[in-house]
Order: sequence, then structure tokens, then C-alpha cells
Amino acid sequence: MAAERDQVPVDASPHEAPEEAAQAELVSIGPSFLPTPPTGWSDTITGVDGPKFWDRMISTEGARSRRYDRPITVAFAEFVGLDRLSKQWGADVGERALILAARTLSKEIRSSDHIARLEEVRFGIILTETSEIAAINFIERARASCERELAAAEVVQVAFGWASPAPKADINEAVAQALSRLAAEVRDLQ
Repeated sequence: MAAERDQVPVDASPHEAPEEAAQAELVSIGPSFLPTPPTGWSDTITGVDGPKFWDRMISTEGARSRRYDRPITVAFAEFVGLDRLSKQWGADVGERALILAARTLSKEIRSSDHIARLEEVRFGIILTETSEIAAINFIERARASCERELAAAEVVQVAFGWASPAPKADINEAVAQALSRLAAEVRDLQ
């Protein structure tokens, strides 16, 4: 009796049979084809900063932009099809493509700019002292570089969203607008 109880997962309902509980646990875990999204200050897989750093920089750079009335642009890059690449060729190939994508984006930014991996296939970029016109030039340069570097992975495409807040405006409005543009471009690519 005690041996049977040890085989039942801790979070299983007492009314479920042990096999059903184990199957439910396997279904909920499922295979992961993409590297896990970062949660801390840096992303150990790609070597770029993580979501906590991003949150700090958004508030710091947003406040600096408002205080000194300087331009700033928030951009997001999402690699569409990376999950299909990982499923087809394996998680290690998907991880290598993700690392290559991070390096490519990192090469395109200036030392005063910031990049962070925010989700499985999404990066956030803060372009300091950058107007929306200059940001569009950055986006096109970064898009061309990413497409060139990831040309072998034909199923992977990059989508961008960007926005610059109005003078003295809250940077979170620009973040929302950039995410909206990103979502529209992702829809177009799928």
C-alpha cells in the first residue's frame, strides 16, 4: 500500500488512478523544443541581458529621456519559425540559431544601446538617443543582417516592432505601441 502511494505524483488528485495522474503530469510537461525563456538579470544561453535587466533599463532610460528631453526608441525582435526549426532538426539546432540571432542583433546596436532576451524567441532593444527615423534605419539594417545570418534556416524569419515616445511622454506607451507593431508583423509572417 505504501509503495503504491509513493508512485502517485504529489500534485495528483486522490480520486485519480496513479496511471492517469502520471499521464496528466507528462502531458502538462510535454517536450520542450525551445530553450527556456530567461527569468533573471542575464540569459545564460545567448549571453545577452535578461528580463530583470530590461525592466531596470526601461525605467532608467525612460526617465533619462524625459528628464533631458532626449529621443529614445524601444524595439522588439521576434524570430518566427524557430520553434518549427527546433522541432524538425532538434533543440540544439534551435538553440544555435537563437544564439546566432542574439549575436547578430548585438553586433547591430551601439555600445550605448541595450538588448535583452525577454521570452523564448523575443528580444527587446532600447536605442538611446535615437529618433524614430534613425530607428527605422536600424530595423532595416538588423533585419538584413538577421536574414543573411539565418539564411540556412529557411523557416526562421524575423519580425520587428518599434516606437518612440513623444517628448516628455511615458516610455511604456512606446512599449505598448512597439508590441502592437510586432504582433502585426508576426501575424503577417505566419
